[in-house]
Amino acid sequence: MNQEQEVTGPGIVVLSPSLQVLHMNRRAMALLNQLEHTAQSIGTERAVAAPLHQHCQDIIETLQARLESNNWEQFQQYRTIGNSTHSILLNGFGLPDRRGLPHSRIVILLSPHTPVPMPGISRRECSGEIFESGQLGADSPPAVGM
Repeated sequence: MNQEQEVTGPGIVVLSPSLQVLHMNRRAMALLNQLEHTAQSIGTERAVAAPLHQHCQDIIETLQARLESNNWEQFQQYRTIGNSTHSILLNGFGLPDRRGLPHSRIVILLSPHTPVPMPGISRRECSGEIFESGQLGADSPPAVGM
């Protein structure tokens, strides 16, 4: 990956189900540091770690349910974190493994997100929601099947 892609491409984080970071690219570090800096400037340091952690926990719960039902298909869950001035779209992929949860993986793509105002819906009402690939609206990013 060249330097231009690292600045403009998505941040990538690969995690184990125990939330051990297996890989994090420079873009992910930069986005999370920028969001953390913004959170600290308004006095909410824990505002960054908690939503990212919660998103991963939600993916782990879905992984467990799918493994219990012998569903080996990957899935996506979306969430935005941040505030009205700086937010990040988290596109989380659960990658189940037939050998069980310890061998499964979580991949999170992080992208800067500029919310589009929707008539009749306040920003507060639509932030922090989770959308699984089967529940996406027509304007949402398409689910990716691999």
